[in-house]
Amino acid sequence: MRYKKTAAFLLAGAVAASLVLGGCGSTINSDAIVATCGDQEISLGYLNFVAHYNQAIYDYMIGTYSGTDYWTSELYYDDNGDSMETSVKNAIMEEVETDCLLEQHMPDYGVEITAEETEEMQTAAEDFMAENTKEGIKAMGATEEYVQEMLYYETVKARMQEAIEADVGNDLDPEDYKQRTFSYVQVSLNGYYDEDGSYVEYTDEEVVGLEVDAQLFAESAKEDFDQAVEDYGGTIYTYSYGEDEAGEDEGGFCEAVIEEADKMHVGDVAGPIEGDGYLYIIRLDSEDDEEATEAAVETAEGEVKTEYYNEVVDGYMEDSDFSYDESLWEKVKFTDLFDVTYSDEDEAVEE
Repeated sequence: MRYKKTAAFLLAGAVAASLVLGGCGSTINSDAIVATCGDQEISLGYLNFVAHYNQAIYDYMIGTYSGTDYWTSELYYDDNGDSMETSVKNAIMEEVETDCLLEQHMPDYGVEITAEETEEMQTAAEDFMAENTKEGIKAMGATEEYVQEMLYYETVKARMQEAIEADVGNDLDPEDYKQRTFSYVQVSLNGYYDEDGSYVEYTDEEVVGLEVDAQLFAESAKEDFDQAVEDYGGTIYTYSYGEDEAGEDEGGFCEAVIEEADKMHVGDVAGPIEGDGYLYIIRLDSEDDEEATEAAVETAEGEVKTEYYNEVVDGYMEDSDFSYDESLWEKVKFTDLFDVTYSDEDEAVEE
């Protein structure tokens, strides 16, 4: 999966305030050239900012419950044996390479950044610098130039992806993605949480009682599904699926339910159908749900476009002359954590 930066947070008005929990970190030479891509040189100062900006997002998302050392703790090592700090920094460097390569290929697709877009980036960068705390600015190594540069590359990437994906036609046959839709109520046989928040498993006797209740509900639902739900209580959910429905272990719906739904006609009710820890009562609502089919086609087209875009970028990467100085990049450390605060309007609150 290709790593994605979180510049959207910046555009939404994210502001990070530094909360120092460790040492002061390494002093870096911001003007040092840490990476090259063709004739393009990338400063350590810019990459230091990109790294710590992304660190701030991670600290906001998971730092509150992962402790103060999750960046280097063995508990968070990836499958390659790398710390989370190393893994994220590797991903950032790969993304920077992708950014540079996409910029180099802009002429291939006639992509240009307009003066209006440049002005918007400058305004966003000014706002970011004005709204951040001084501590946050210093901890991230942020400058208006660096912020605008990151926004520039995000814009290039978005425009290039749009242009590259335009080469893929929208010629999928809706018939291949035709969706059936059913409503369902599910009864859990696994257990429940009591008033103290403790998980309690059902006894064998309780499970039998639930099975009997589900059978009575199903009989009533065959007369009037909606009324039965109102009488017995519960929540009605809907689900749409096609011929290529994935198995339950791959994120799809319970196979036993899908098998039963395939036999049904509109208005038919079936159940209780036993799944993995659940009983299902279902009603088939449509054998050809046009709205769901349209959504499935759009999803499939998006997947085709994304796959094509990734193939093109991978081709750029194969011919890339990108290189970077590992010893300089090693100086960028996630030693101190960030404390990121937002107001109700998704604007940061200065601490």
